[in-house]
Amino acid sequence: MNSLSAEELKKLKRDASIKAKEDEFEKRRRDEEENKRKQLEDMKREYEEQEQAKKQKRIQFLQKQAQIKHEKEVFDQQRDERRNQRIEKKVAAWKNRANANIKATLEAKAQEEEFVEQNAEEARDCKRAKEERIKQNIRDTQEREVEKDMNRDEKNAERHTQRELKEVCKVDKIKTEATEELESFIMHPYPVPLRQVLAGTRRPVPKVTELLACYKDQREDIRDLEDQDIPMRAQLRNQSIFTYVRDIQQAAEQNRLKPPEPIPSDVQRGGLPKPSPKSPKSKSPKSPSSPGRRR
Repeated sequence: MNSLSAEELKKLKRDASIKAKEDEFEKRRRDEEENKRKQLEDMKREYEEQEQAKKQKRIQFLQKQAQIKHEKEVFDQQRDERRNQRIEKKVAAWKNRANANIKATLEAKAQEEEFVEQNAEEARDCKRAKEERIKQNIRDTQEREVEKDMNRDEKNAERHTQRELKEVCKVDKIKTEATEELESFIMHPYPVPLRQVLAGTRRPVPKVTELLACYKDQREDIRDLEDQDIPMRAQLRNQSIFTYVRDIQQAAEQNRLKPPEPIPSDVQRGGLPKPSPKSPKSKSPKSPSSPGRRR
């Protein structure tokens, strides 16, 4: 020991201390394992006892359930037997009542069929009489309608004839007046134009409804023209902008409803120029069919 140095003594002491601690730890570990093993055995024994008690209780419960089930089956069997007996009695009574009802129903049905047959024959007779009356009424109505149509045609033909006679008389009167007026004008010319000339200068005037409709169409065309892309539409039609605009102007001009406008002859409505004294027999105004009266 004297030959050992301080470091070696310190190392030996340390190793001895570690060895003692390891032995103490191993002893505690063995003691803990022994305690755990005993606890595990106790738990296993308790678990087995509990399982055995559960099995006993389960067996007793099943035996009791089997006994209750057997008693219930016996009770149900007896109850079914009593029910079947009551049902058989009810069925026998129902059969007797049903047979009696069927017999009564058959007798009532036979009587009803006989009654229905009698009523059906009477109804057929009434129906035939009613159909005959309806047919007779239809024939009478048709005859009246035919008579009305004949009277209407006669009246219409008479009115048409009277209308044609009035028109012929009116035309003859107008022709006679026109001929007399023309002969009088030829014999005695005067600056007032002839009535037939004035009638020839008349021209149709559009109605207000037509003018309003045309005005509405033109407003819609103007709105559409303002909203559209003129260069793009001209490009899609493979035209120049000026050509496309000119086409739009021409189409608008063609579709425009022109209001009545004065013609040169309207200026002379107040009276024709007086004939010169050198030529008392001046020419008559141009007829309605002359080029000067054309629009």
